Amino acid sequence: MAENIRDIYHLFNHDEVLLNNDLEKYYVEIEQNEINIKDLQNRLELGLETREPIKLLFTGHRGSGKTTTLNRLVSNLDDRFFIVHYNVFDLLDQNDVNYTDVLFSILTKMLEKVEMKEIDLGKPLLERVNNWGSSIIESIIQEKGRGSGIGLKVPFSLLEIMGWMKSETTTRVETRKKIEPRVSELVNIINDTISEIEKTGEQVLIIIDNLEKIDSKKALHLFYHHGTQLTQPLCKIIYTFPISLKSSNDFMQIKINFSDVIIHPNIKINEREGVDHPYHKGREFMKEIVSKRVSLELFEPDALEYIIDMSGGVVREFIRIIRDSAVRAITKNRDIIDKDIAVEVVNGLKNIYQAQLSDEDYQVLQEVHQTKDIKKDEQLVGLLHNLSVLEYRNDRSWCDLNPIVRAILDEKNLL
Repeated sequence: MAENIRDIYHLFNHDEVLLNNDLEKYYVEIEQNEINIKDLQNRLELGLETREPIKLLFTGHRGSGKTTTLNRLVSNLDDRFFIVHYNVFDLLDQNDVNYTDVLFSILTKMLEKVEMKEIDLGKPLLERVNNWGSSIIESIIQEKGRGSGIGLKVPFSLLEIMGWMKSETTTRVETRKKIEPRVSELVNIINDTISEIEKTGEQVLIIIDNLEKIDSKKALHLFYHHGTQLTQPLCKIIYTFPISLKSSNDFMQIKINFSDVIIHPNIKINEREGVDHPYHKGREFMKEIVSKRVSLELFEPDALEYIIDMSGGVVREFIRIIRDSAVRAITKNRDIIDKDIAVEVVNGLKNIYQAQLSDEDYQVLQEVHQTKDIKKDEQLVGLLHNLSVLEYRNDRSWCDLNPIVRAILDEKNLL
């Protein structure tokens, strides 16, 4: 365990997720998260028996620990699953994603895993993949003066094309134009690939992570207008999904295309009644996240309580505040993080949050503060997306202001 303030910077990185050894060392079993993981695992394992192509939406706030939960799920599943788990933005541009891109990424990552596991898909299917890929990208390759390489290692040729799509707008647009009229053929190839893989005795599970980070309007276009296409692959798929769209008028229509929606909540640190009613179990979870990495003696007790308060139970924001506080402590030649340092860091975050709020937002925020109700409200969609409003669960879902945003409204005498 680290005993040095400088080590906090290295051990608290909000951009890293827990994997492998780190998952074993630092993972904290949080009650509601464990229920979610077991629920997901049971659904998938029951689906092994029925061979259902279950399609699940997995949602929660950005930074709530969804990726770590999915990593934990994968570590719990047995070898009856052929698991393809990937960050969609390793392949696609976060600011420009459509349904053909997602389907293309599914085929590409499946073929990459097939190559890695040395599964023989058979010559006829590989030729179909080869011919489809060649016809889609031939003119683009010629235009760019690049050698195709198609027919040698198909998955890696497709990965190269996806790399061009991610970095080059023209390639992305042209590739989509060629895929869209033939998307049924793409889906058929995906399904035939799934069929060949499952002859090995493993059922295919695709987990597509980070789709919840795309812009709300693009997410609506993806899941509302093209939900049917996203559910056509005949395998089990978990799509991460923006929690903000739960407040969209179109959410019920989105749900129709999917088997279920699993909500991954933030860690509740206060009861619905407000800050005067702390939820002690949640606060202990937050402290355990720290104590698994560093000594609690590196924090003044009131500083750590303040950081827990201001994080709102969002794990990534909690880790961000701790890391930034460590940097500020080093700058000030302090050996521990005290409350004055934590307050300085949070004040900096207030400027960031305030910059994204409009006059109309303040009216919605005041109502949220009073009612704590989740409801269909297009303006609430944006506030959930940018973490100004946070969702929690007791028996039912409720919401509250991000504590940093609540402090902003308090300073403006709006509460």
